[in-house]
Amino acid sequence: MKLNLDKNVLDLRGNPLDDKLNEILANVLAMSTIGPPAKMITWAVNLINYGEIEVTKSDISFLTELIIHTDKIVNLAKAQLLEELEKLKE
Repeated sequence: MKLNLDKNVLDLRGNPLDDKLNEILANVLAMSTIGPPAKMITWAVNLINYGEIEVTKSDISFLTELIIHTDKIVNLAKAQLLEELEKLKE
């Protein structure tokens, strides 16, 4: 399934900020020290170039844990990234 994150982060009032969800996750993937390096970099490149990646159910679980436990993402963006992952579970 496709995880499309080509969306701006929204502020607390729902207004778009300059930061994009795909770029935030791409940076975390590229700078992470866990997970399979080749897959992480491929995801990062695809997020930057296309705004989306192909994921499996186990990938969704991995990304969820990565997002929750990283200190490189503020909670405002974390919540929105996790919401996008939850949509794929439905």
